[in-house]
Amino acid sequence: MKYIIIICILLSSKLFSQEKRVVFLNENYEEIDKNEFTEGKNSIDYLDLYFENDSLLQGLLVKRRQIGKLNKNQLYELKQSLSIQNKIDNELIVIIYYPGKDRCNGKESYSTWNLFDRGYLKKLNKIANVSHHWVYKDDENLKYYYQKKIGWKKDSNQFIEKMFFKYHYPCFSCVVVDSKGNFIANYGEFGKQTVWEISEELKKIE
Repeated sequence: MKYIIIICILLSSKLFSQEKRVVFLNENYEEIDKNEFTEGKNSIDYLDLYFENDSLLQGLLVKRRQIGKLNKNQLYELKQSLSIQNKIDNELIVIIYYPGKDRCNGKESYSTWNLFDRGYLKKLNKIANVSHHWVYKDDENLKYYYQKKIGWKKDSNQFIEKMFFKYHYPCFSCVVVDSKGNFIANYGEFGKQTVWEISEELKKIE
């Protein structure tokens, strides 16, 4: 009986010592408390991402929308990556990005996502001249998103990922870039209305 008690104490001590530390961070990697993290993840303005190793679990809050500007070299490299050869004044580059299968996009049935509606591209082209691209990192489950019909392109060397999509955001993400390099990216789940709104917003930037 004595030995059983000792063993139980040792096991409990070991399990307790292996309990992971939990840290909550904002997108500047500054530590925040759990309440601030919970409030943020429940907001439509933020996504909560998680990273884990043997001893640590990190919860990271990131904004769903990022606004930035590419320099001339970056814009040129982007066009080269997407094989955009003809320069069109006031053109918008629209990229729909699939990071690979996850809990959000892992359903094994053909998608009814409204980006596949006939009216999506029709209305988008009324907003501006558009160079539209469907780009993927990993093609697992991509067949349910009309892989052959749409003409998804592989993100060679993760160029698009490195430029715009720092993390694996759930579902899909998108980015719209104007002819001057201004861009707006939306991370995580979205619909056709989001792409239209971002495109309209970019058109107003002088």
